[in-house]
Amino acid sequence: MTGSTKVYLACGAALTGAVAYTVGAQVWAAGLRRGVVFCGPARPMVALTFDDGPDPVHTPRVLDILGEHGAQATFFVVGRQVEAAPALVRAIAAAGHDLGNHTYSHCHLWTLPPRASVEEVDRGAASVAQATGTPPPYFRPPWGTFNWAAYSRAAEIGEVRVLWSVRPEGWLRPASPAELAAFVVRRAHPGAIVNLHDRGGHPSTPAATCEALPAILAGLRARGFDLVPLRTLLRNP
Repeated sequence: MTGSTKVYLACGAALTGAVAYTVGAQVWAAGLRRGVVFCGPARPMVALTFDDGPDPVHTPRVLDILGEHGAQATFFVVGRQVEAAPALVRAIAAAGHDLGNHTYSHCHLWTLPPRASVEEVDRGAASVAQATGTPPPYFRPPWGTFNWAAYSRAAEIGEVRVLWSVRPEGWLRPASPAELAAFVVRRAHPGAIVNLHDRGGHPSTPAATCEALPAILAGLRARGFDLVPLRTLLRNP
């Protein structure tokens, strides 16, 4: 075997390993739906989830609207944001909402090696535990994209890996408040998990979400759904 052949084989093996680590993990988790929750049991309940916060402007607005409507939700928070606003995270928990781990810095996991990925999961969980006294029971990767290290580590520390079954925002262009509300109300189903943002996404998304939220809540209730946190949605019947 020539030296150049060995180099090609080594490069091929490295590329194969990288693909398995990233794309393979995503296919296993999201494509084959192994070890990941997309929705709850088929009961008349919907769980609204909010990613990327807490945000000092929009998260309090979301909390106020949920409180006015007597609804509870789940907030997948970013560790750095938690450290910047721990009192706001405590307010989320005090209002009866659930908290989930959305990593420490919201890096795309496909760009991170195993040790850095584990650190993202661990530091994200630690930030919530430090702010509230309770570790988060749920994990959602940024952009809904796993690698093997994060997929495994979340399970090791007892976090349920959660994605979603309804996402109204789209990937390429921002949705208007009316579009957000109409999509959620139309696509909701028994046991649905809805992915929203109180921070992040398109620059206009958090404000649009706040504006759409009253119509979302009213529309879902008109369809007969209770608005519940994940701990209620995922509870065994």
